Amino acid sequence: MNEITQTLCMALMPSVIAILKVLVTLYYREGLKPLVKCFYDDWRRSKTETERTTMLAAAKVWRFISTWSTVVNHIVIPAFLGIRSFTIYTYGRYQESQAHLLLYIGYFPFNLRSTSIMMLINFGQLVAAYCLTIPYTGVDAFIAMLVLHTCGQFENLRMRLEGLMDEKNGTRSMDQIQKELVWIVKRHEHLNWVAGKIEEYFNKLLLIQVLVCTIEICFQGFLFLNASIYEDFFAIYDADGIFNLQFLFFVIFVTHIAGHLYIYCYVGEKLLVQSNGMANSAYNSSWFNVSPQDAKCLLFIMNRSIRPLQLTAGNFSTFSIDMFSTILRTAMGYLSVLLTVQAGKD
Repeated sequence: MNEITQTLCMALMPSVIAILKVLVTLYYREGLKPLVKCFYDDWRRSKTETERTTMLAAAKVWRFISTWSTVVNHIVIPAFLGIRSFTIYTYGRYQESQAHLLLYIGYFPFNLRSTSIMMLINFGQLVAAYCLTIPYTGVDAFIAMLVLHTCGQFENLRMRLEGLMDEKNGTRSMDQIQKELVWIVKRHEHLNWVAGKIEEYFNKLLLIQVLVCTIEICFQGFLFLNASIYEDFFAIYDADGIFNLQFLFFVIFVTHIAGHLYIYCYVGEKLLVQSNGMANSAYNSSWFNVSPQDAKCLLFIMNRSIRPLQLTAGNFSTFSIDMFSTILRTAMGYLSVLLTVQAGKD
């Protein structure tokens, strides 16, 4: 059971998610081109210093997310492969099952005990592991970039809306105010379209990733607790029995998986708040400085913001901080079931 769990957790599930991310991105590549073009057009468009600062703040958050994901990815793989390499080195090549001589345990219908074949298979698994980290991290960073940029544009639009009818702009004619209001409404609809396309293209993929990541956290916790309780071959202690490499890897792995889920929950929460805030910005604007007839134009924006934009997992659940805590609680619930089953067998 430990070997099956380890193979599912460390090989099959991450591979399936990475391949699905590549396929989904390729399938929607034509639809994603306008979204990327909007990204470049927004940066090239003339903007105030405040708007530029807002966009830079969103870009800095995305750069941190991208850097963090890449660094953690390049820590998880060497950590796992390092533990497995040490385990393989301590085995006797002819005393142990040949499946234990691989970085990722599996069945092969030929003899692996030859040094050349064993090295070739392990090298192939090593290359495959690093290749799969590129789409696994890259697609997450790409989605986060699009959502954070859209949130930044919503924030800029809210600032323009709140300052549209200020007394300091009182020298402007009503025609100028109405003209800019028309632009704000059209810009609002454009941002709604961008966020809707992101949701349409990736919501099914995100549903699968949420389910798989929940199971991965559960399985890795099961492996760690088994290693702690039974001190099996995957639990490696130092001479004093203090430092446990399995515990270190468990922390790194859970940080990696939970971190990617938190990224989606964070950007989903931010999109929800920014889109919903358009109605508040319309209310907070100086609408009392204009005639009631002109102030009624703000109702279009307020009515549209009643239904806030969301980033969902398969149209079932909205990504938010509450959802992140729910995922962790669900993973711990599955873990308790596995431990109960294991205890019953023992």
